[in-house]
Amino acid sequence: MMTRTLILALSLTAAAVPATAQTESATAVVRIDNLDLTRPADRERLDARLKSAARAVCYSGLRGTAETGRTAVCVSAALAQAEPQAKRAIVQAQGGTQLALLMVKTGR
Repeated sequence: MMTRTLILALSLTAAAVPATAQTESATAVVRIDNLDLTRPADRERLDARLKSAARAVCYSGLRGTAETGRTAVCVSAALAQAEPQAKRAIVQAQGGTQLALLMVKTGR
């Protein structure tokens, strides 16, 4: 069976920042071309990479309880939006198409 490699842009927009706060966007690229998403272990690696990317794009460098809460909400929202698109990547892999990367983006 021939495997094709495609690029999928996975954009995540997290509404974790209050409307009054100044927002900027950040993007992280998640490589998945070295994962076989038909294997459970590699699906777990994808999940770990997405979590790491979400934490990276949501991290503000600020400290404090309120900021910790905002960061947690941002990460949670980013992962919730990533879930259907990651599932699509898994389904495509099971159909013989291997994706090269996912992009994680937040409005924070």
